Amino acid sequence: MEIGSINSTNSIQNLNNLNNNSNVALNKTQLKYSIDDFKSNSSEALTVSRSSILKSEFSQDIQSINDGIAKSQISQTSIDKLQDFMKNIQNKLENNQNYENKNDLKQEINQELRNFNQQAFDTKYKEENLIASRYNDEKESIQISSSNNLFSIDKPNVANFTNDIFDVVNNNDLNNPQNVENALNKVTNTSKQLQELSGQFVDFSKQLQADAKNKIIEQNYNQTIDFGRESSNFSKANININAGYLAASQANVIQEQSVRLLS
Repeated sequence: MEIGSINSTNSIQNLNNLNNNSNVALNKTQLKYSIDDFKSNSSEALTVSRSSILKSEFSQDIQSINDGIAKSQISQTSIDKLQDFMKNIQNKLENNQNYENKNDLKQEINQELRNFNQQAFDTKYKEENLIASRYNDEKESIQISSSNNLFSIDKPNVANFTNDIFDVVNNNDLNNPQNVENALNKVTNTSKQLQELSGQFVDFSKQLQADAKNKIIEQNYNQTIDFGRESSNFSKANININAGYLAASQANVIQEQSVRLLS
């Protein structure tokens, strides 16, 4: 079953609430500022324009971070669930004495491996596979862009973990105690790998939450600034230069043309 959101995590709820606050977040289509705002020496015009830009950037950053936190926590939760299948397999191998023919264990273990893979491939966020890859998957990592920061974590293809366990179980006689021991060692190593991956996603989520906290603090600070008053010391010429630069950027003019325009 695809996982599309996280409702039980307070940190994500708080960040989402900030996104939904019309006093803080603005979509691109909601911005109402123009080049003329920067040409004017009006304190009100400067305040509205600068504030709108900052709010737009803040909204985009928080949304991107929210997506990253959701992906990391969905992945971590699913990986912890995969540990349950490893424990089931371990218990079956450890209690093999309950079977007259211990090779009868193979079918039950194979079912646990199928359940493992199903859980791995069902772990998604907005149709994006997070911990298991298919041939047509293009993204090999989770990347979150936030202003000047770029956060990245490789996607583990945990579905491959089951291959080694399948081979050691199905290609050997489980009536041989050594083969059972080998299978147990393989399961133990896989559990350790899953535990390490879970920890990596926890750390990734903490990094994103820390970045979000910093941006919220910065946004709150920016809201207390009177950008018109702070800009009053600039001359009309300096403001026009900023306006010319913004005009060139919005028109997607290349850098060389921007230099000629400003000169």
